[in-house]
Amino acid sequence: MAQLPLAIQLPDDETFATFVRGANQELLQVLQQLPQGLVYLWGANGVGKSHLLHALCANIDSAVMYLPLAELHDQVQPQILQGLENYPLICLDDIDAVSCSETWCFELFALLNRVKDAGQGSIVVTAKHAPSHLEVALADVHSRLQWGLSMHVHALNDDDKVRALQLRAKALGLHLGHETAQFMVQRLGRDMRSLLECLARLDRASIAAKRRLTIPFIKDVLAI
Repeated sequence: MAQLPLAIQLPDDETFATFVRGANQELLQVLQQLPQGLVYLWGANGVGKSHLLHALCANIDSAVMYLPLAELHDQVQPQILQGLENYPLICLDDIDAVSCSETWCFELFALLNRVKDAGQGSIVVTAKHAPSHLEVALADVHSRLQWGLSMHVHALNDDDKVRALQLRAKALGLHLGHETAQFMVQRLGRDMRSLLECLARLDRASIAAKRRLTIPFIKDVLAI
């Protein structure tokens, strides 16, 4: 079972099986055969970076460490990174949430050095921008982040977003027809995170009302 700080609960429906690949076929192949050392995943909000980290954690039998830094950086001290090199898998989500802090950068720099020196285990980090364009408080962090494998997480096209919604609905025990999923993508915006949040809301509403996911029902629940 994954060991997570501060009782963080990972979503059990965010696995490799529920990740629609789109233009990320090579990236999925690399992550499923996770190499040792540093892997840096970058891409815009809502492209699935956190989903991929959750999938990695679910795919590992031994203990892992997952830190959603955008959520935790104002709740924990940078020293939380000390000793993490002992885990076979370290996942640091949204490092750009802390990279402008000198104390966080110092601890991140030290952790990357310890992981490299250990010669074993994997550390996977995510950010919105490529390593060379990440805003950092310590310039040496740029060079350390470029030691590893950097991969761009590409956004899905609209057809893939329809498939992703249908796949997530199926994981929730819902039937989401193709036309209905298309309606959601066209009317609710193209950001996958927002679309999945709407789907979760619709899931709760459909259970309460004992209704299927139809276009009229979606319009009613979401007031669109």
